[in-house]
Amino acid sequence: MNRKSFLHAAATTVAALALTGAGGAFAQDGISGTTLVVYTPNEEGMLQSLVPIFESETGVTVQLITAGTGELYQRINSEASNPQGDVMFGGGMAQANANIDLWAEYTSAEDAGMVPAGKNKTGFYTPYQADGSNLLVNKEAAAAAGVEITSYADLLKPELKGKIAYGDPTASSSAFAQLTNMLKAVGGDYESDASWDYVEALVTQLDGISIGSSSQVAKDVAAGEYIVGLTYEPLSLNFVRSGAPVEIVYPEEGAAFLPATIELIKGGPNPEAGKAFIDFVISEEGQTIIAEQTAGRPLREGVTKPGVPALSEIPTIEEDGAYVSAHRDDIVAKYRKILEAQ
Repeated sequence: MNRKSFLHAAATTVAALALTGAGGAFAQDGISGTTLVVYTPNEEGMLQSLVPIFESETGVTVQLITAGTGELYQRINSEASNPQGDVMFGGGMAQANANIDLWAEYTSAEDAGMVPAGKNKTGFYTPYQADGSNLLVNKEAAAAAGVEITSYADLLKPELKGKIAYGDPTASSSAFAQLTNMLKAVGGDYESDASWDYVEALVTQLDGISIGSSSQVAKDVAAGEYIVGLTYEPLSLNFVRSGAPVEIVYPEEGAAFLPATIELIKGGPNPEAGKAFIDFVISEEGQTIIAEQTAGRPLREGVTKPGVPALSEIPTIEEDGAYVSAHRDDIVAKYRKILEAQ
């Protein structure tokens, strides 16, 4: 189902509910019949699984505005004096924290059921799933090129020059997460010469190519236009499940699993409906939907995800979230300087 059909179907559901009377765990006085504007970079599978259920329980019509994370942040910034959206659904914690002035303060009562990594620790952004950075490898293209890929180090093999798909970490939250992941995994921290020497070598391998969105990275790898892409687990898992000739590779140096977040936009026109949406996404019901019907890893106590390796089975690293949030602009500027020098 395309987005236009999906939104039409959602609107039809709400119209029917207007006749029968909406009701559910997240129904509240005053929100039935309202339109909630949600800005989101999330994949369609996630939206199709969650949004119609929320609508059926509340009588709220959800209008989705989909684009890359960086583009959506720019839009929210430009609308700050007259906000048009209610919720930002998706993107990484570091980027949410760097733009904390855009959010209204809200901590859901459902926060009590989240694991420590899923807690709303600031009052302004709510983690709802863990996104891990990984490599997505086209098995057929890799076999044809005679190249094995198990690590970040493998990306520097001569056979992969111009055959690596990567987004723009100056705009994309998932590409930025990949950048900080590789800095920490390869060199041990975010400032070492070893870390940045690796990034410079990787940029040379990209052969001047920077792809505009995370979803396009995965699409191009699945289509065989590139042998390998740097992306994230939920998006990658969707392509694996679709039957594309791809596999997820967690780099041997380690993958960081970072919370994706949802925020209430400050001054948005429908804050109560926005709060209800946040409540729903991190509720047991919403988190179970994420676990069973989407590619995301939930962050609620007692909700497990079938079909993916446990984190204990994956080489992982721990990101220094405080450092990354405080130095995001510096990291981006250093990457941009490397790009401009190519």
